[in-house]
Amino acid sequence: MSTVASPTAVEQPAARSRNALPAPSRARHFRTGASLFLSVVLVAAAWWYVAPPQLGGATTFVTVDGSSMLPTLRRSDLVALRPQHSYHVGEIVGYRSALIHRLVLHRIVAIHDGRYEFKGDNNSFVDPDRPTRSKLVGRLWLRVPSAGGLVSSLHRPAVAGGLAAALVLFAGLGGGAEASRRRGHAP
Repeated sequence: MSTVASPTAVEQPAARSRNALPAPSRARHFRTGASLFLSVVLVAAAWWYVAPPQLGGATTFVTVDGSSMLPTLRRSDLVALRPQHSYHVGEIVGYRSALIHRLVLHRIVAIHDGRYEFKGDNNSFVDPDRPTRSKLVGRLWLRVPSAGGLVSSLHRPAVAGGLAAALVLFAGLGGGAEASRRRGHAP
């Protein structure tokens, strides 16, 4: 007695292996794609929340340099401002002052006919400026105590040059053991 295999039984496994990836490979591709997608979404969200307007973001960073908002804000605090759909009395908001040609960070004390009145927490007077909505930069979103001094030091040529040199050394652009191994030389 001889057994003959049916053609469909023999062809079916071959057809399945040509048209589909094995289950572990499909899962690995799905995880890789999902990780890549999630990474792009997280980077985009972080960019939108942290990048300054000059780079397409919506967050303005300011270093406090006065005492008008004591005790809430102190000299050299780093603050982040984010634009809002609406602003309310009691909020700390940054606005561009037409009188002193600087960004001022004070609390809204009143709103009259589309104009905002501001006062520093440590001041005994209301600001003479009455900015409109178009002059408002954003509401206080985040405060990092004493970090403004660190950020302002990055603008010094010696510090910026030192950081650039450290970055070059860290990136290994000068050669080193890894470059020697790639060229076939012993370190």
